[in-house]
Amino acid sequence: MNGILDAGWRTFALLIVTTFFQGSSFAKALVPSAFAIGLLATPITVFYFSKLEIKTAKLSSGGYVVATICYIVASMGTDSLWLFLISGVIGASALSQQMPLLIHIYSTNYTTAQRGKKVAVGISLGVGLALPFGLLGGMMLERDITRFPILFQIMALACFLSAVVMWFMPSEKLEVSKGGNPLRHLSLVWKDKVFGCMLGMWMILGFGNLATMPLQIEYMTGEIYGIQASYTQVAIASIIIPSIARMLAGTVWGVAFDKYNYFLIRGGASAVVLVAMLVFFFSESMVGIYIGAAGYGVAMAGANVNWSLWVTKFAPIGQEANYMSIHSFMTGIRGLVAPFFGFYMITLISLRETIVFGAILVGLSIILLYPISQMTRR
Repeated sequence: MNGILDAGWRTFALLIVTTFFQGSSFAKALVPSAFAIGLLATPITVFYFSKLEIKTAKLSSGGYVVATICYIVASMGTDSLWLFLISGVIGASALSQQMPLLIHIYSTNYTTAQRGKKVAVGISLGVGLALPFGLLGGMMLERDITRFPILFQIMALACFLSAVVMWFMPSEKLEVSKGGNPLRHLSLVWKDKVFGCMLGMWMILGFGNLATMPLQIEYMTGEIYGIQASYTQVAIASIIIPSIARMLAGTVWGVAFDKYNYFLIRGGASAVVLVAMLVFFFSESMVGIYIGAAGYGVAMAGANVNWSLWVTKFAPIGQEANYMSIHSFMTGIRGLVAPFFGFYMITLISLRETIVFGAILVGLSIILLYPISQMTRR
């Protein structure tokens, strides 16, 4: 179900704000920032979730219920951009709270030897559901964009079904956080030097990627860029092709995560992101954009596995959720700032110059993996 939720918000919500509501740059940037807003709260929510002494699957189920309600409200916002945006942002933020909870569920249910493969298969199945949703959604908007509320009602249904499934998922309670400061685990950034350096690498990589990815729809639909893709073409490039590529590559990345050096796998995924970024935005036809979209899909398959599980390679046993909450928090910072930065930059310099800047950051993150890998051998 997560494939539907991710595609629905990141692509269709941004498309609706851009073309139906004719939203400002601020409104456009708020859509990809929604998940990040929720991630910023994860250290606090994990702290208080642990005090509740409720199993993580039950907590996760509650988050999906909140998102269900929010997406129903968003589907009612046909006459109000801000009703649509605010309710949708709250729903996406609620889904962001799943990240530390899921890493705890993965750690307690899967062994280290099978974790990457199992999670990759789950991600691929979720992405598979996004294929018909993306194709039919694009075709529906092509015929009548005012019917977009149906898409958000489907997303609400997906959230509700996810809540039911999560309720019955085997899980354990979070380890109770000591002390009264919900942000105390932020000290791990400087206490665990390798972890802190990895967070720095992720910050550079993520900023370069997150500042440019939301510009895909801007590039495909903006008259100034000459592509002027239809809604169906946007759905194909943003959902269908990347989803197929993620499904095909997901298990490969998962097995590689389990068997090979993490730094090598992370570097490989980042290199694919770099190539895909340049191909997508420097293509002047939909064929080139589709090729770049396929590259993004392959890269995102590896990125999803790496992002979801990398802390299990560094965190002490039992501390995975705490480490993940800090990783999520840092992701929230860049995820909140980067899209606004990207949309602001294209008002100062050209879109392609902005893409080159993002590509330089991704390249720098690859280079930084080597000295960090050497720190782990000391």
